[in-house]
This record gives sequence, structure tokens and C-alpha cells, in this order.
Amino acid sequence: MRVKQAVQTWGLVLACACITAHAQTVRVTDGTQVRVRLTANLLSSQAAVGARVDMEISEPLISQGVTIIPAGAVAWGAVQEAKKGKTLNFDVEGVRVPGVGIVKLRVSQHKTTNAGKDEIKVDTQVGGDLGAEKGSEYNAYLDQDVEVAAVPATPAQPAPAQPASVTTKPEPQPETPTPAIAPTPAPAPVSAPPSTPQPEVPPSTPAPAVAIPATPEPAAQPPQAPAPVTIPAPTVQPGERITVECFSDPLGVDILIDDEFHGSTPSILKIQPGNHRIEYRMIGYKAHSQPLILKPGDSLTTVRVTMDKQP
Repeated sequence: MRVKQAVQTWGLVLACACITAHAQTVRVTDGTQVRVRLTANLLSSQAAVGARVDMEISEPLISQGVTIIPAGAVAWGAVQEAKKGKTLNFDVEGVRVPGVGIVKLRVSQHKTTNAGKDEIKVDTQVGGDLGAEKGSEYNAYLDQDVEVAAVPATPAQPAPAQPASVTTKPEPQPETPTPAIAPTPAPAPVSAPPSTPQPEVPPSTPAPAVAIPATPEPAAQPPQAPAPVTIPAPTVQPGERITVECFSDPLGVDILIDDEFHGSTPSILKIQPGNHRIEYRMIGYKAHSQPLILKPGDSLTTVRVTMDKQP
């Protein structure tokens, strides 16, 4: 009988644990739709096959009250076909989800082995060129299942009620009678003994006065300034690198960090923590330079620049 009760008890414990674990995660399945938008103009005259297409999530993906993918999450694709003024096709490949990592995306709602059906064909004009403007939105779909942790909100505990203050009136104390003090009798007069004549003492010669030198006062010390408070700088771990995403409009801009060439946009670089300066250069455009401050412990920094044409 005791064995049967123990088995039933363990069964209930395992069932509760499973329910709790299930309630702590939210899952969205392959094929769920998301909305993406371009973060830079995409033109057939500037696009090259294989070049990265920069995008972001335009609407958050929410399931069961939990945000699976937030709006603004970095997404990307690649140019699949480009002919100036004639053809411009690109795909959607992935999105970086905070706390999860990279999640794969696709263009078609259902998985397909036909690459031509998993592309977005651009048929609009931008400034007389075949292309899509910055901010253009498109449908994309999850290319995998995604499961995220759902931390339920802890209800606020009511503060314990404070007991009302009670003012107690002190009880009257019985009066203590003051004892009577007997008068003190006056002392009897005492007669003084007869005075005895004292011998005369010759006056003493006063000792000469000796001058005592004055002790000089110590010089006043100037007030001391408080010691400066030194704030320790964050510790840089050996070999630590911080991810720096470099995007630009247009694409193909040279990247220089501390006057050292690091490729062209779009690029994902690994840079040591510290104070740097990043510069974008491209023929026909004004150079853009700005500080790049990478603090130890940072995980990701994004630099996105729209280049201005030279007059």
C-alpha cells in the first residue's frame, strides 16, 4: 500500500514539473510570418550578386503575450540577381534574436528546393533606376521552430498592514508624603585663644627678574586638498573581441578603423575593446568619421551611415 502511494506521489510531482517547464517556454513553428523592411536603398545599378541586403523587423512577433522577435531586430539577405535597369532579385536569410541567436528566415511560406521561388523580385523604380526605397516592407517566414523562455510576472505582494498607534494615558501615581525635617540647632560660640606675639622677620630681598623667551607660534599649515577618487577602469579580458556591424547606404564603402583598412560594407568585424575612430570612405562621397568606443563586456555595436555625395 505504501509503495502504491509513493508511486502516485512521484507521478503527481513529475506531472507538475512538466506543466511548469511547459509554461516557462513559448514556441512558434516553422512557417510563421514576420515583416521585414529595408534599412537602405537597394538599386540595380549599385547591387552586386552576393552583396548583403540590410533589413530589420518592422513589426514584433508576439505569441501568448510573449515577444518572440522584437521590432528593430537586425535581419539580412543577399542579392541573387542584378542587371542594371532590368532585374533585381534578393532573398531573406536570417535575423538576430536577443537571447536566442540567429534564426533562419525564408521568402516562401513553405519550404522549397526551387531557389527562384524563394526570392523577392523588385519591380519598382527609385530615381529612374530599378530598385526599392529604404523602408520598403516585405513578408518573410521562419525557416525553423523558435522557442523562447517566458518568465511570468511575479505578482506584487501587499505590504503588511501597520498596526494603528494607540496612545495610552499614564495611570496616576499615589502621592508620597514628604517627611518633616527637624530644625538644625545653632552651634555654640567658641572662644578664641589669646594671641601670642610673633617675632619680627626682616624683609626679604626680591630676586632679580629673569626674562623668559617667548615660544614662537607654529606657522599655519595651508589646507590640504582632498585626495582624488580613482575609479578603476573595466578589466579587459585577454583576447576579448567585440562584434562591430558596419552598414552603409550605398553599399561597398571602405571601412577604416584607426586609419587601418578593415574591408567594405556590409561587414561584421571583431575589434578589441578601447577608444577607436571609424571612418567610411568612397569615391564621389564625403568621408564620414566618428568615435568608436568599445567597452569591455559589450557584445554588439552597430555603425550605420548614409553617405552624402560630394557637390
